[in-house]
Amino acid sequence: MSRTTGPLDSFWSTFRGFAHLPLSLHAFPQLPPTPLDSPFLVYPVHVTLGPLTPVTNLAHALRADPTTFSRVKSVIWMGGALDHPGNTSPTAEFNCFADPYAAQAILDAVNAGAFQIILAPLDITTPHRVPFDDLIHPSYPDNPDPSLTPLKHLTSAMLGRVRGLQASFGLPDAMEMHDPVAVWYAIAHAHLPAHQNEKGWAVRGRQFKVERVGELTRGMCVVDRRGGEGAGGTRTEDKELADNHIPGEGKRDRDGSEVKQAKNEAKIITNTPGSEVLRKLLLKRVFGTDV
Repeated sequence: MSRTTGPLDSFWSTFRGFAHLPLSLHAFPQLPPTPLDSPFLVYPVHVTLGPLTPVTNLAHALRADPTTFSRVKSVIWMGGALDHPGNTSPTAEFNCFADPYAAQAILDAVNAGAFQIILAPLDITTPHRVPFDDLIHPSYPDNPDPSLTPLKHLTSAMLGRVRGLQASFGLPDAMEMHDPVAVWYAIAHAHLPAHQNEKGWAVRGRQFKVERVGELTRGMCVVDRRGGEGAGGTRTEDKELADNHIPGEGKRDRDGSEVKQAKNEAKIITNTPGSEVLRKLLLKRVFGTDV
């Protein structure tokens, strides 16, 4: 594949050694339709998907073969920022920014009741951190200890660059656990029926749309806050506000578009057992370290 230029070029060039990769970053609508080859076609199973990336492939699969994709019961996705600043732009989280068309396509299917989505946005993932001192051995980078495990060598060498980037942004000296929070939720709830939460966890239904073409707001999760009192008031979540419309014109917005009520809402993770619990669990599971 040949490398294409686009809104993510500045992101990739930030990471030394990544700029030469043969990346092809195409928006979701440009992908050609192809059939799915999947065990879903053979076995009558329902699955949960856990993407930790832009959802381009999911949206493509949904469009290419909606019958097969109907076997998907739920999607647990690390993505978005609803009431929190972005991390790729001032308003957008990376996975939404990278392919906002795909993100909105998945949300449209969720709102239509095709499957449920549990979202781990920056709002909940950012406060979960593991100190870099837990992940990077003190012998790095000057004199790496040869007795370290290959995994410790890898994380120590790789995360040194990330540590420097975070310091340049004035962020705490700790790795933000964005993807691990989503995986943690999936593991903790694998044995539970839908709509039931493990102790310490909480989710909340939210309605929003993903901005796809904004010059400054590409990938932003747009919540309709008109008419709400304070930061928590949103038209999409307040029935009294949502029922307001121009008399005699049905449920239409001021721009003339029809106001549709979603059959199903995205579920947003709003509480976890805590950052310290995740730190201990991750260090034990990955490195065998008790803290």
